[in-house]
Amino acid sequence: MHSFPRGAVVSNSSGTCIAIEKDMASQFVGVIPEPEEAVSRIARNLQLVYGIGPVREAGLKEEGYATLFDLLSHEKWGQGARPIVEALERADGWELLRYGVPGLDILAFCAPEEVVFLDIETTGLSSTSALFMVGMIIPSERGLILHQLFAREYEEEPAVIEETLARLADARAVVTYNGKSFDMPFLLRRLAYYGREDNPHAAIVDLCPPARRKYSFSLPNCRLSTIQTMVLDVPRDGDIPGSLIPGLYNDWVRTGDAEKIIPVLDHNELDLVAMVDLLPLLI
Repeated sequence: MHSFPRGAVVSNSSGTCIAIEKDMASQFVGVIPEPEEAVSRIARNLQLVYGIGPVREAGLKEEGYATLFDLLSHEKWGQGARPIVEALERADGWELLRYGVPGLDILAFCAPEEVVFLDIETTGLSSTSALFMVGMIIPSERGLILHQLFAREYEEEPAVIEETLARLADARAVVTYNGKSFDMPFLLRRLAYYGREDNPHAAIVDLCPPARRKYSFSLPNCRLSTIQTMVLDVPRDGDIPGSLIPGLYNDWVRTGDAEKIIPVLDHNELDLVAMVDLLPLLI
């Protein structure tokens, strides 16, 4: 087993892996929207009810049905509005996402410590590829904490997954960038591969769609690294392209050369920091 340049070895029922923790010396309070604002915004969106489009919504509002709560009394549309209102009243982010509520509004129902920023690194994009690293930034009383869980060899993937699930246990929202189509489906696929059924139940908040809506006309592309450089004004000097990461990891497993893997750790951290900095610009 190669010695690792950062972090410490942790053990769990699935084996061992590396866990890296780092204080980010930043606060997260005040970034997420106020619950009252989010509830008001969601309630005014009658199009969340199946069958109501822009024209019908306008007509209903002219009739005095300004919110989903008003719509409860409507003979035709009240039944469709009821489960959304009930999910809103119990602050059920997962259910609200199913009805089309924007992910950014879901954050309003979470305490800061219930929000986890997540980014994964894999050996490839195919269904047979493995997960070798999970990076997270988790708010705490002392600020934001970076967590990176790393498999020193392919066999440590189950331990990385178990450590990840432990850190997601109290999360009500997982913030990602393109994570709705890649990171979380990939993680769930690896859980299924190992026969695990303890899937995370947090709502997935993907920053990629709102970032594209806001910046696609002003940037050459909406990759997270581009946004971090051109919008957040944080140069990524020396950063590696994501396409090189699987090869660098395979080189690390084969050689134990720390110079192969340090850039991967730094790339993962940069992506997580970019998400934290981007979120306030999208709310």
